[in-house]
Amino acid sequence: MLPSPEQILSLSSIEKLKGAYPASPAVLSHGLADHPLLAINTLAKAALRMTPHHVERRQAHTANGEGFPHAAQSDVPIDQVIMDIAASGSWVMLRFIEQLPEYRDLLNAIMAELSPVIGPATGPGDSIKGFVFISAPGTLTPLHFDAEYNILFHIKGNKEFATYPPHPPYLPSELEEAYHLSGESLLPMNENEAGGEEVHRLGPGDALYVPYSSPHWVKAGMQPCISLSITWQSQWSRRNADALLLNHGLRQKGTALSHPPAWPASSIWRSLAYRSGRKLGLL
Repeated sequence: MLPSPEQILSLSSIEKLKGAYPASPAVLSHGLADHPLLAINTLAKAALRMTPHHVERRQAHTANGEGFPHAAQSDVPIDQVIMDIAASGSWVMLRFIEQLPEYRDLLNAIMAELSPVIGPATGPGDSIKGFVFISAPGTLTPLHFDAEYNILFHIKGNKEFATYPPHPPYLPSELEEAYHLSGESLLPMNENEAGGEEVHRLGPGDALYVPYSSPHWVKAGMQPCISLSITWQSQWSRRNADALLLNHGLRQKGTALSHPPAWPASSIWRSLAYRSGRKLGLL
C-alpha cells in the first residue's frame, strides 16, 4: 500500500519495521521522493541558511579503509556546489537540518509515525537529528558506524547501502568504545568485512532502517543522489553508551570487561557504575 499524502511511511512498512526494530535492517517504502523540501534547488537554498560548519563537503572518490577527506577549500558558493553536484566531484552533508523550522516539522511528522514502533521496543525516541546527503555520481561513503538508530529515506538517484552486524568481528569493541570519547566512526576494511555485508539496493521511494551502531558503507549510482536520514537515541542506547565508556576507562587500566550485553538485555548497572565513577573522578 502506497502512502497517502498525510502518510510518510506505508502501512506495510510500519508493520515490517515492527518486526525488524531494533536489531535488524529493513527496507521500507515512503512518500517523500517528490517532497518540495527535498528538491535539490530547495536544499541548495537551505544550505545557505544553515550554520556554516554544519554544511560539510567531502571528496566523492575514495575507498573503504582510506578515510573520507574534506574537499579542498574553494571560492565556489555551497549552493552552486550543490546545484552542480554531478560535476563537482563532491559529497555534501547538511548536518542537523532540524535547525531550519520547516525541516524540523518534517522530522517531527516522521517521528510521529515511528513512535508506535519505537516506544514499545526501546522506549521513546529522543535526541532527534536530521541529515541530508547530496552525492555526486559514484560517491563512496566509506565503511563506518553511527551510534544511533537511523532511517535513511532515499529521494533521488540509486545507491547501494551495505550493512554489517553491529558486533565483533565487524565492529571491534575497542573502536566502538573509543568512539564515545573521540567521535571517530570510520572503520578499517579487512577480511572480517569481506562477504559479511548485506547489500540493499535503494531507489527513490525506498527507505532503509539501519540498526544502532551497524557498520555500513554506501555507494551512489551513475546519477546524483539525495537522501534524508533521521536518527534518534533511546534509554537503552544511552545506557549502552555509558557501559562502553566504562569499558573504555577500564581498558585503559588493563581491566576491560566483556562487551556490554546486546539488546534486549540492559546495561543499567554498568551505566550507573560509569556515572558514579565519573562523579568520583575514577574514570
